[in-house]
Amino acid sequence: MEKGLERLFQSKNIEYSLRLEDLKNKRFPVFKLTIKSPSSLTFVLQENFLAAICNCFYAFSFSDNIVYKSVVGQSMFGREKTWIWPHFDMNGASTVLEIWNDGDGFNLYTTEPHFSTIEKLANHFPNGTSIVKNAD
Repeated sequence: MEKGLERLFQSKNIEYSLRLEDLKNKRFPVFKLTIKSPSSLTFVLQENFLAAICNCFYAFSFSDNIVYKSVVGQSMFGREKTWIWPHFDMNGASTVLEIWNDGDGFNLYTTEPHFSTIEKLANHFPNGTSIVKNAD
């Protein structure tokens, strides 16, 4: 999977680095990308959004503020299981966009005032974007 993504990023001159996070006998790729234009962001989303649709963890952070920590808990069958859990440092100006499993929505975590309300956030979306606010 990561080799195909690397070729895609190289084909569009998108700067990236790749690191592999390990957990026992599992590993998963973590890409750090430098997105310099809206067209590059569109390309990245179109080419690898499948990860979110396939229930993989999928998030964008607009600063280099993520670390992964091992967490032990119970699986749905009651056995002990270890997961790698993402932790974002939200000190200072930080914005993280986490795409829901199945790609059906997102959570936005931010300390930045220009994203502090839905109305302010909506000003950054293309015209015609549908925004649904859940009742509090």
